[in-house]
Amino acid sequence: MKVANSRDIIVYFSDKYKGDWFKIYEAIKSKEKIPDDFDINSIYLKNKSMITTILDENYPEVLKRLNKPPFILYYYGDLSLLNNRFSLTCIGSRKPSLYQIDTCYKLIYDAEQSFDDNLVIISGMAYGIDQICMEAAMDRKAPVVAVIGSGIDNPYPKDNKGLYEYCKSGKGLIISEYPSDIKAEADHFIFRNRMIAHLSKIIFVGAGKNASGTSSTVRMGLEYGKEIAALPCNISGDDLTNTLIKDGASSILSTVDLVTLIKETYL
Repeated sequence: MKVANSRDIIVYFSDKYKGDWFKIYEAIKSKEKIPDDFDINSIYLKNKSMITTILDENYPEVLKRLNKPPFILYYYGDLSLLNNRFSLTCIGSRKPSLYQIDTCYKLIYDAEQSFDDNLVIISGMAYGIDQICMEAAMDRKAPVVAVIGSGIDNPYPKDNKGLYEYCKSGKGLIISEYPSDIKAEADHFIFRNRMIAHLSKIIFVGAGKNASGTSSTVRMGLEYGKEIAALPCNISGDDLTNTLIKDGASSILSTVDLVTLIKETYL
């Protein structure tokens, strides 16, 4: 079957190049030839997830304003959550302290209560702060959005299957640029972080180091003009959150601080 339209071309290249944005871009730019006898339906049939491309009406408007917007999103769940009135991106260390774990959980749990469980929590489903903040929202049965750096049907880490399944449900959303069972790669996560940094007006940092993936996501957020908020930590080591606060980020000392910041930013 001959490829019929521009949408099919994007889907074809995404499948061929395993979701690699740069290879898809080069293929489109160079007008790479597609075999006339290729059956595009075979790609649609093998994908279990929903698909939206940058050409589709339901493609999230917020991502169109992103530098290097995804050509395609594979997803499960409620895509309209990306248009929700209130959202909060939560990021941080994969190895937080007990204080950071307990405090972040309580902050998100209580914030959800203040927003009648309608605050959308956006994160990467990684161990640590991502997981804790997402679980706090999930425990309130609030909406959670996971942006993963592996194939949509091959979530990483496997231990967070509960979060994955929740995000697949009508209460959540899981999105990826990578089709089906593509394995997680380090560069996938780094590139994925541009979406995490852009999807909300506020990035809350629960823990991290000054040289880390968390700090690179914060830098992206600052480039996009996002509000940065951080949980203070002790001064015994190299701690990103204290550095951010020193440089002008909002210090989150209580749920009231977090809720007030969200309302002031969105209203």
